Amino acid sequence: MKLAPVFIIEEYEQLKAVSDTFRTTILGHLIEMPYTGQQLAQLLALPRSKIHYHLAELEKNGFIRVVKTEVKNGIIQKFYRAVAWSFVPGERLLPHRTEVENYFREYTLNTVGRARLRTLTAPEEAFQVNSSNKEAWPRIAMQMEVHLKPEKFAGWLSRYRALLQELDAMNDPGDEESRLFYLASVGFQAEEPLFADEEEEEEDDGSNTTI
Repeated sequence: MKLAPVFIIEEYEQLKAVSDTFRTTILGHLIEMPYTGQQLAQLLALPRSKIHYHLAELEKNGFIRVVKTEVKNGIIQKFYRAVAWSFVPGERLLPHRTEVENYFREYTLNTVGRARLRTLTAPEEAFQVNSSNKEAWPRIAMQMEVHLKPEKFAGWLSRYRALLQELDAMNDPGDEESRLFYLASVGFQAEEPLFADEEEEEEDDGSNTTI
């Protein structure tokens, strides 16, 4: 099944359904690949009854669908998959500030959690250093803080998304010399600075750290 690029959340009940922590986590897995309820229960170390309840809510609200079935030991197993790569609240839902905030906060936490897991399971060669030239390293880990007007940051993100589309267009899994690379991005307004102001420090504090 080909996933749609974006699914627009139009109904308030849909927004409430996908703002749940467990459902956001399940949906994140089902964006990646199809799973059965039993597979998700094992993956998340949760009872199958709880997983099936959340799957039913996600399916009822149109976020996932059954993409195939298999019979194992006389039992029909359903494989679920997300219907889109990303899910965005529609314009008329934006006044529901709490629910929209909860959804995007859970989505961001899920992204960070998946990035941590991918880091822990990456092959050794992913972090090996073969050159002192940082520009030649096929990896990046960075933190950065900037003070900008929100519209300026949104404008920069638009250009960044265009660059990511360019990267996606370069995807060539058929090349025997190609390797699989994982990239995760989060960016949002923060409450307090994490790094000290360089003007207040005599030494470089590393506030813009890229590896």
